Amino acid sequence: MKRDKIIVLGSLAFDYIMTFEENFVNAVSIDHEKEEYQSTVTAKSRIQHYGGTAGNIAFNLGLLNISKVSLLGSVGKDFESLGYKSHITKFKNIELNVDVREKLFTAACYIVNDIKANQMIIFHGGALDESKNIDLRQKIQNPEQYVYAINSTQGIEAMTNFSEQLEELKIPMIFDPGQITPLFPKNILLDILKKSEILIGNTYEINHVMVKTELNENELLKLVRTIIKTKGSEGSELIYKSDSDKIFRVEIPIAKAEKIIDTTGAGDGYRAGILTGLILDMTLLDSCRLGSIVGSFVVETSGAQTQTFDIKDVRKRFLETYSYVPPELENL
Repeated sequence: MKRDKIIVLGSLAFDYIMTFEENFVNAVSIDHEKEEYQSTVTAKSRIQHYGGTAGNIAFNLGLLNISKVSLLGSVGKDFESLGYKSHITKFKNIELNVDVREKLFTAACYIVNDIKANQMIIFHGGALDESKNIDLRQKIQNPEQYVYAINSTQGIEAMTNFSEQLEELKIPMIFDPGQITPLFPKNILLDILKKSEILIGNTYEINHVMVKTELNENELLKLVRTIIKTKGSEGSELIYKSDSDKIFRVEIPIAKAEKIIDTTGAGDGYRAGILTGLILDMTLLDSCRLGSIVGSFVVETSGAQTQTFDIKDVRKRFLETYSYVPPELENL
């Protein structure tokens, strides 16, 4: 049976972006001795965006329309009424397989930006916290059809459970611990790494993995096959070991966007590009370069799921950036 599917695990959330036309410093009163805090912030505008790591990755996979995607997670009673369900299921290659918690709300992130670009962030997990109760063994039929699963940022217990279930299902895993990396206990982090083929994260996150595990990059490569390190405007780095145990490091420049409006979700676009490259049986290097291309489209609009592009746009920008187009993309 042909492997032609991808599992996307992680958060599904609403992002609420608000603006405060003042400086937070002038709106906050803190008495450290009495441990008293008071603040009144009146936001001028509020914009709702669809977000979450899993949602962002899946959205880009939907635009690429190459791989069959199983999007799994836990959402609340507002997931359909606030439009997220119809927004993500408009893509015919995405199979939505979520648990709906009728007594809870979908995860939400409230972000207020002031005139100094300072941010006030409040995150409510809601239904996301119930992802730990999902059993992939009951949801995934024909696991032999899946090329990869990406185990992206959410609760530690959920990510731990998923790593165990994916190993039992024999589905290769990309481990993407994200911003919760520092919260992992050492023994759990080591155990998940041993079950993973690829570790992906930004420089800060990969450094935290090394601190927590007390392993350097060369030692980490004894646990995982590949490390992919994203570096924002500096591009990304592919680190892997050959069959003869020789370690290779390849720097990958960013793809130039037509304009930069909002970098939110660019890393998730990068991950969608990698997953697409892997399902097309592209090399890891070309897959990472494809990730860079997809990420460049994400930053051109405000919000992580508002960009539009198709495979023709991807091929054009790949050629402009890297002076060639991989045959796997050319032959689509």
